[in-house]
Amino acid sequence: MKFVKKTIFLLFIPFIIFSQQKLPYKTGEYTSYDISFEGLSVAFAEMEIKNMVLLKNTPTFHVVATARTASFFDLFFKVRDLYETYIDTATIKPIRFYRNIQEGGYKKTQNYNFVHKDLKVLVKDTSYNIFENTQDMLSAFFYARTFSNKNLTKNTKFSVPVFMDEENFNLDILYLYNEALETKIGMVDCMVFKPIMQEGRVFEDGERMKVWISNDENRLLIKVETEIWAGTIKAELINAKNIQYNYNK
Repeated sequence: MKFVKKTIFLLFIPFIIFSQQKLPYKTGEYTSYDISFEGLSVAFAEMEIKNMVLLKNTPTFHVVATARTASFFDLFFKVRDLYETYIDTATIKPIRFYRNIQEGGYKKTQNYNFVHKDLKVLVKDTSYNIFENTQDMLSAFFYARTFSNKNLTKNTKFSVPVFMDEENFNLDILYLYNEALETKIGMVDCMVFKPIMQEGRVFEDGERMKVWISNDENRLLIKVETEIWAGTIKAELINAKNIQYNYNK
């Protein structure tokens, strides 16, 4: 069930890097995803902008994401993941990040406090250096959605700094092409990307992954597809509520 962990991770990281002015999301936005392997539903994930919270005298979006395996697959590899981030509404940088995960027999809890003016993140009693505009694994997705797709050309590559597991690394994104997908919210024109990350981190050599992002003002994550030796994994949008720009379907 290693593929469940990888696919869940992909739901909470960015896949596009393009600048736009008005935020494509608002408080109350909710999306959910079915995660399947060879057509069999194995897990479920949700993301929601819960509310606005004043944190360190800074207005923030409080975003909560969860992921869990279906009850039958709990017998083989139980996943119960919780992610929370508080994102500065002006800079779209994370102020605080919380992660509590259970994946099989592996459990981990993390608390990060970001101090961007000093390019530091505080983890318990330790301070780590970070890069400008560093994101956590959840805020990164919302940071990426604030950009536009103007002048996007095939094979354009972008990079986003992410702090995860007490390390800094860059997530590279390669734009492939556009494609229209039939979804639970109707037909959606999408931009298709390939995420690239250092080997041994999340993806392994030989894995082929694509990500579909709506080619509209919402910049919604529509689909993730991964081909591994055993078959194909898909994470597909099944519900979207209170989105900034409604689909007239």
